[in-house]
Formats: sequence, C-alpha cells, structure tokens
Amino acid sequence: TQWAYWDGLRAFEKEKHDFLQKQIGNPTGADKPNKKFYDPRVWTRKAEEAMRERVGVSMEKLGSKEKYTASTEPGSPQLGEKKLDVVQTVAFVAAGAVVGSVITLLAKKK
Repeated sequence: TQWAYWDGLRAFEKEKHDFLQKQIGNPTGADKPNKKFYDPRVWTRKAEEAMRERVGVSMEKLGSKEKYTASTEPGSPQLGEKKLDVVQTVAFVAAGAVVGSVITLLAKKK
C-alpha cells in the first residue's frame, strides 16, 4: 500500500517533471505559472487515486468487489447502520493496510 501511494506520486512527477522545476516558466511558455502542478493538493490527489486503484485490486483478489452497495446520501455510513467513531475508523484503515500488505507478499511469492 505504501508503494501504491508512492507510485502515484512518482508517475505524476514523471509526467509533469518540466512543470515542477520552477514557479514560472514551462514548456507551454516562459511566463506561464506552474502553481497548479506543484500545489501539494494536486500531487497528493494523484497519490490517493493510485492508492484507490490498488485497493480495488485487493478487493478483486479477496472477492469483495461489488459486494457492498455504496450510499449516495451525503454523510451516511458506507458500512453498517451507524457511523464509525475515530478509533473504529483508524482500526478499519489499519486493517486494510495489513490486508493489502499480506496480499502483496503473497503475490510476490507466486
């Protein structure tokens, strides 16, 4: 899971390398700003998107893809009937990271 997150960031840097060298000036023009490329919200989003893709792969391998219907109601819990508190949320995320790591290790042994 750490690699998936990093890989999204790495791919973004590779694709936008020439835009990330300075604040002003890029391949589209010497006076063009680069803020939308080096803004941490942009590259963090790319890393999160890569992580989301990796979680999807894990869900497929575990046979849990499309087993749960996502709610479209804002603020509603996605699993179960009640919202999770902070401790439960952290435990859920940690469990997901462990499962992802185990799957990666098992895949490497094959």
